Parts: sequence; structure tokens; C-alpha cells
Amino acid sequence: MIIITPDEIINKGANSINTKSVFLAGTIDNGNSEDWQATVIRELNNLGLSVEVYNPRRKNWNPNPTKKDLEYQIKWEQEHLDNSTVIAMVLADNSKSPISLLELGLYARSNKLIVFCTDKFYRFDNVRLTCEKYHIELVQDLHPLIIANKIISKLI
Repeated sequence: MIIITPDEIINKGANSINTKSVFLAGTIDNGNSEDWQATVIRELNNLGLSVEVYNPRRKNWNPNPTKKDLEYQIKWEQEHLDNSTVIAMVLADNSKSPISLLELGLYARSNKLIVFCTDKFYRFDNVRLTCEKYHIELVQDLHPLIIANKIISKLI
């Protein structure tokens, strides 16, 4: 598995990489939310997935970035969302996730999305109805192993 973040590439020792990739979209809250991406990456690695993982979370994010840093981050995310095979979007119960909601709208017709969101999310009905309208799989469970298995199912 190869993990690509805006500031580094990490090779997890996979023997061969195919052309498939997953973008881990969703709650980051300026780095203040739980690092669900790291947990999902561990589960994907444990399951032996040979894929590129695009993780937008940075190890050291400045909550007040310069315009240049912010533009780089946004363009990096746009490019990797466009180029991914699957977009796994996790909306944490206690978050607002405005950028993720924007991305849900942008990629709703892409047939790449899987959305993980429970009814505790403050805009759950908006998410649910958008997923219904655009035939996006909505999983009401945020357990990392479930997320990893659903990603694998979407990639196959």
C-alpha cells in the first residue's frame, strides 16, 4: 500500500500497486478531530489491500495557514479526489464538516462515493436524501473495519 498525503508519500511495503486508489474524505476539523484516517489505513493494511490511499490529513497543520499553503492543500485535494477510484467519506457525529459536505455535492454523480454517517450528524437528513437521490451507498456505522471492508468491496 502506498499512502500519499499533501506532505509525504509512505510505502507500506506492498509488493505491487495496481491503478486503484481511495481518497479518505471527511471530517478533519482543522486537525482537531479524531484521526479516523490513520485507523482506517491500519485496517486496510491489515487486510492486505494493494492500493494508493490519498489522505488529506497533515501531521502538522497550521489552523491559520498562509494563502499559499491553503491553495496548495485545496488543489491537492481537488486533484486527488478527481483521480481516485473510490472516495470514502466519513462524517463524524460531532462535526460540522462543511468542506466534506461541499465535496459530497461535487462528487455525488461520480459513482465513486461511499458515505459513512450516522443519524447523530447534524445534517444527517441532508446527507441521507442526497445519497438516496444519487444512489450513493450510505453506511450508518463509523467502525474502521467496516469502513475498510466497504472500501474493498467498492474497489472490486
